[in-house]
Amino acid sequence: MSLYSTSISTAIIDPSFTSTRRCEFRIPFANQAYLPNLRLGGIGVSCDAPTAYALGVGVASIIKRITLLDGEEEIDSLREANAWLTFKSFWRANSEAASIKIPLEGGAGRGITSSITMATEVPLPMQKFANTAIQAAKNSQLFSGTVDLRSVFPILNSISHLSTNTFKNLRVVMEYETDQGRILTNTTKNALPLVPFLMADEITDEALIATLDKQLMANPVRWDVIEVDRIGLAVIPDADTAAKGAKTQNVSLQSNGFLGKYVKRICVQKSAQDPSLNSPTAGGVVYGFGGNGSTSMNKEQVNMRINGRSLLAGQGYVTAGQMAMGVSDSWGEINAPPYGAIQSVGLDDARTAAVNAPAGVADTNPSILEAGISARHAATTGQQSYCGFRIDSKVDALQLEYQRTGRFQAATAAARVGTASALDLTLFAEVSKVLEVMGGGVWRIAYV
Repeated sequence: MSLYSTSISTAIIDPSFTSTRRCEFRIPFANQAYLPNLRLGGIGVSCDAPTAYALGVGVASIIKRITLLDGEEEIDSLREANAWLTFKSFWRANSEAASIKIPLEGGAGRGITSSITMATEVPLPMQKFANTAIQAAKNSQLFSGTVDLRSVFPILNSISHLSTNTFKNLRVVMEYETDQGRILTNTTKNALPLVPFLMADEITDEALIATLDKQLMANPVRWDVIEVDRIGLAVIPDADTAAKGAKTQNVSLQSNGFLGKYVKRICVQKSAQDPSLNSPTAGGVVYGFGGNGSTSMNKEQVNMRINGRSLLAGQGYVTAGQMAMGVSDSWGEINAPPYGAIQSVGLDDARTAAVNAPAGVADTNPSILEAGISARHAATTGQQSYCGFRIDSKVDALQLEYQRTGRFQAATAAARVGTASALDLTLFAEVSKVLEVMGGGVWRIAYV
């Protein structure tokens, strides 16, 4: 017999506080227990005109940071949630992206190849659009989506249940994204968050709750939280001029965010410090995955030093192909858009006129052109250039060794993310934690 028909009842919880910057849910019910599959419903935005949600991440693009708390004590959290979920979207198979993630979240992944035309659509067509303010005023049908909180709180994949006998003041707090280019595929539509709700499956069988509580106290919960550190990389001055030529930037950057912690894997995302570089055209169209993606740089070399030793021999990753293989080796199989990990396919200057075309374009094969626009590659080219490392060690010192060559600073090509622009290097690290429950509302979380 189904557990849902006998021992489970779904509770719909409205926010206790909501604004355009923040939203908070409280689970006020005492002596209750819930399954860990918490979901947010009604997630989305209203805007001035129908526009697609950010590619890859969908409606979750509105989430900048999200935290699970017991009162003021943090249980699990995720910063830069929209950027991390964009990276996670590349783990999806095409069938999952098309059949599940677009209908539920308005977000996809790499794309799908048509069996009729053999054309590759990258990413999957955005069939879900943000809502207009006019629709909201008329209370007409608005598109919003669902976010499974197990994708942002890894502890929920490891814990058997959430009991209010243990966690007496359960809260979920969201901070909303304010950068319009990370929310929608257009920055000029004035996106404002809708009012979401929280769905929690309540366990009504008291005997089952008692059994689960005993198991939770007997067996500590171990999981890998995603922690974030960010390092700024300065602009390369006077790069690519006729007098000076290209200029190489070679730096060793210190990260203090993971010291004293056992780190399993790290993903490095590269994004422009100036958000306007992701959408330099007058129409505000965002290039590809924009600030949620990771931009390829020119002649990159990347290595990481942990506790005084280099993880990779020599200069580390020295080609885009090596970097892509490193991500796959450390994080698993990646479902990538064509040319997503390389800087270009030969049409550098033409990219300044690119729109958010859903097809990868080779340098001699134009696709999805507008009148007056020459052949170009897709806006997703060079937008999936991550660096991946497997650490599996306690970290006492961590340095990221990074080198690039400044290019594309001529006046005709400066109005986009060039490889001399100032960058944010965001490190997403898989860090091990353990939860111990002593009973009577007493619990403790520690790093392994």
